[in-house]
Amino acid sequence: MTKVNAIIVDDEVNNVDLLVHFLTQYCPDINIIGKATTKSEGVSLVNELKPELLFLDIMLDQGTGFDLLEEVTFNETKIIFVTAFDEFAIKAFKYNAVDYILKPIEIDQLIKAVEKACLDISHHKFTERHQVQNLYRTVTNNNLPLNLIAIPSKDKIDFVKIEDIIYIKSEGRYSIFNLKGNKQIVATKNLGEYETMLDANTFFRIHNSYLINLTKVLSINKSGGNYCVMENSEQLPIAKRRQDQLHRFLKIK
Repeated sequence: MTKVNAIIVDDEVNNVDLLVHFLTQYCPDINIIGKATTKSEGVSLVNELKPELLFLDIMLDQGTGFDLLEEVTFNETKIIFVTAFDEFAIKAFKYNAVDYILKPIEIDQLIKAVEKACLDISHHKFTERHQVQNLYRTVTNNNLPLNLIAIPSKDKIDFVKIEDIIYIKSEGRYSIFNLKGNKQIVATKNLGEYETMLDANTFFRIHNSYLINLTKVLSINKSGGNYCVMENSEQLPIAKRRQDQLHRFLKIK
């Protein structure tokens, strides 16, 4: 299991050190990435490091742990309150606390609280990952409005208007979309997949390396090697074996 990144916020250094010791000894799934002894330090650390788990005292130097939670902008952290005050438990759970541990800390209670937090975090990651995968499957299966196509690249998925595609060039296992405005997108699918995906009445494979948008063709030069002049002024070769098929398709032969 991947370790859970955690931050400790407590206004007493001894309490911080003790909790670090307990977590190191008994909770090997916890990776402590930050410690703070003031509310302002805690707010900064949470916003900067975005921990998965926060061990938080109630009474801090400049207010309370609740004040800290109101001030942070990153709010996806699971919280375990560790405090000497039992009267704030109900309020703590209004902040979706995983657990509320009273000082002095009982090891068994700490272990159970951490296990519960790790389980919640693991479940959240699993759910989030599947949501992303479902989105990816949806968009890459082309279940989109008819005027859009999803183009997956290494780092993201672009949503492009089909009318903006001038042509697509094959680059081995990849495809390069050449779009209006001299924009290019390198897709992680091969050209053959896009040939079957796009409307055959609009897109034509003029060459093993080129799938063109016929609405973006300015002219077809029949001399000097047969090539298409595209809207962006590029000249794309028409393979000999596809010339007759293209001419019949365009009803010019």
